[in-house]
Amino acid sequence: MESIHLYTVAANTSDVRPARATRRKVNGSATAALLIKMAAEILTASPTLRKNANITLMDLAAADKVRKELQKKTGY
Repeated sequence: MESIHLYTVAANTSDVRPARATRRKVNGSATAALLIKMAAEILTASPTLRKNANITLMDLAAADKVRKELQKKTGY
């Protein structure tokens, strides 16, 4: 008979993680623009989601226009 060897992963608790770097500055307009872009891409690709949310392609075009204005405002 062969013996079964179970290997366990030893947790290295001696590893000290460096302190987190300073938190990046929040940019609400840039975040909003990114979220609009993500949602528009998802909804553009999925007619079913658009239909369920009652969103038209014209709505997505208007959202894209708002996103572009936000991007101009933030400089991203």
